[in-house]
Amino acid sequence: MAQATSRARKAPSDTPDRPQPEHGGSPPPRQGADAPANTDLWRRATQVATIGLFILALLWSAQVSQPVLVPVLLAWVIATVLLPVVQLMQERNVPRVLSAILLTAASIAVILGVLLLLAAPASSWLGRVTELRLILQEKLQTMGQPLAVLDEIKKTLGSITTSSEPGAIKVEQPSANVVTTTVGVLMPAAGELVLFFGALLFYLIYQERIRTTLVMLLRGHDARLEALHTLKCIDESMTTYFTTFTLVNVLLGALTFGLAHLVGLPNPLLWGVLAWVLNYIPYLGPAVVAGTLAVVGLVTFPSLSQAAVAPAVYIAMAFVEGQFLTPYLMGRRLELNPFAVFLAIAFCMWLWGPVGAFLAVPLLTAATVAIERAFAEPKPALPD
Repeated sequence: MAQATSRARKAPSDTPDRPQPEHGGSPPPRQGADAPANTDLWRRATQVATIGLFILALLWSAQVSQPVLVPVLLAWVIATVLLPVVQLMQERNVPRVLSAILLTAASIAVILGVLLLLAAPASSWLGRVTELRLILQEKLQTMGQPLAVLDEIKKTLGSITTSSEPGAIKVEQPSANVVTTTVGVLMPAAGELVLFFGALLFYLIYQERIRTTLVMLLRGHDARLEALHTLKCIDESMTTYFTTFTLVNVLLGALTFGLAHLVGLPNPLLWGVLAWVLNYIPYLGPAVVAGTLAVVGLVTFPSLSQAAVAPAVYIAMAFVEGQFLTPYLMGRRLELNPFAVFLAIAFCMWLWGPVGAFLAVPLLTAATVAIERAFAEPKPALPD
């Protein structure tokens, strides 16, 4: 009986033999163990591809909708400067609608007045492009040997490209109709200007209602409260930034006007307004103004030393304004990363042109405030 039991224990089982692990090793993985990992990898790749396609579609939509989107964003930026005035007038028992209409009309009058005042000198300088190029070539002959070499290369290439084979037929394009070209340029600009002033007026009137409507799209009291506080912080930051920056730019424009007048440059008001407007674009704006003053100085004065006075003094003023005055007035709470500002200007200028360069800093400021609020630990209290 004992022998039978021992033989039964030693008898092979009906189940197939499984490979035994070596000493100190782990059992081999079962078939299909990598399937969940591969599925998770493909799921993440699909999510990344979907997000990438959404970003590309968003950029394409932003570029296609430029005639509508850019005037609306520009109106929002200008409204952040005018909102404190609207609130102040409302506190003095002036209806919000009336104060918004008055400020919009004042903005139209200021913009049209500046355009009419500067139209004559600006068109005069633009009409003298060929003459200015010849004058600059004469002034830079003493230091323009590289320019002379480039001019010779240009003439050589021009003679090669203009030489035609015998029997070749030269086709001349008919000149475009001046009226058609003018209307084609002015009509879109006029439409965008009307859209800008309309968006400005309605935003000044219905700013609180628009903000409340956006907040109500969210679900939950906490989410709505957080969104309301974020929008309020964005409006306050934008108002503080652009109100202060506008005052600084007006001061810089006045100093540039006085500099151009003292040095003896023609049309000093034009260069003062140019310095005021372009200083809203960091890095690029001051560089354009300094280059413009240098070109005007070279055309106006007989010597290079006299021509270099205005751009040199302006560069010094812009440096003091950008490195000391504006950071002191803004404070560290609105400090932006310089590299992020540079990338934002480059990207928005590629997307929307020169107006996009102006909108780069406002959009970056709003995005920075929104991200800081999104990752803030303490929950906000109910705003007023």
